[in-house]
Amino acid sequence: MAKMVKKLTFLIFAFLCFSQSLCAEMFRVHKTHILGTGEDDIVLAGINDCISIILPEDISYLNGIELQIKIPRIITEWPYSIVYGVYNNVSPAPQETVIDYRGEKINGGIVPNRLSWAVQIPTRQGVKFRESPYTAVIPVIASTDSGALFFRFQLAMKGVPQEFDTSYFSVSAKPIFAEVGKLTLSITAPDNTKVQPYTVFVDGIQVKEKEDGITLATGIHSVSLVSDFYRNEVRTVTIEQAKVTNLEITFRDITPEIRISAPENATVFLDGEKISEWDSVLRVSQGDHLLRFIIGDYEIIRTVKAENGRSYTVTLGIDASVTEDTEPAN
Repeated sequence: MAKMVKKLTFLIFAFLCFSQSLCAEMFRVHKTHILGTGEDDIVLAGINDCISIILPEDISYLNGIELQIKIPRIITEWPYSIVYGVYNNVSPAPQETVIDYRGEKINGGIVPNRLSWAVQIPTRQGVKFRESPYTAVIPVIASTDSGALFFRFQLAMKGVPQEFDTSYFSVSAKPIFAEVGKLTLSITAPDNTKVQPYTVFVDGIQVKEKEDGITLATGIHSVSLVSDFYRNEVRTVTIEQAKVTNLEITFRDITPEIRISAPENATVFLDGEKISEWDSVLRVSQGDHLLRFIIGDYEIIRTVKAENGRSYTVTLGIDASVTEDTEPAN
């Protein structure tokens, strides 16, 4: 029995090596299944069936596809009986009514004798998946040009029980996304004027704004916009995996601003001119400005040195100090 298993293993290995060495091969399947990547998408594939996995429309963040496969118990009792293959450039386009195909087999192997198994198929260069006894990692990058991946089951030995004919693999697929998202900026200038040049910094590092967005790692980031024409703007954004986050910012001009906090009965003068509505923001020119406060018989004068792009708050308050006497009053 041991010699037979060793011989069978060698024959299957030789078969796999031979089939993978071909540039393209013609083959016939029993049935074609079309599988999406939604949570509720599942197909029941039999031996000698194939599965066309439809990729998400946006593959910008796609690192690969993971197939979750539940294997019939009877098949687990017959090791080396079923092999699988992953194909590129399959034609014609897979449809449920098509059974004859031509394609390039990029990788394959033996379906293990366990009830639950996963296959990870990378779709991007530089991606590293971790293989385990429960997960097979395809070591070749699968093409995404057709918008689908092609996976095939195949009987590899004779003499299997008749139950194989009515046994089905339960297969689902999920996308493996990179831990990144994108940030897009919607910028407007004051009074709907033309937006002047500005520089974007993310987490203190200058980045180049791209038409399709700025790719960032998932998580919280600090975004700063710096310009000689406007006030600097700072925002905090949260980037979600495989999603686009849009940040809307309206620039403010660099005219210095002064805010005044004072009692209601105060009279306020700015550069000698009485301010009737001093509780609103005062826009001033760059340079020194004289503020004069009058409350009853009291007068307080302060000078504000205003710089472009800066805001200032001038607070006028009257303090009262209360202390406890150490000895009782007479």
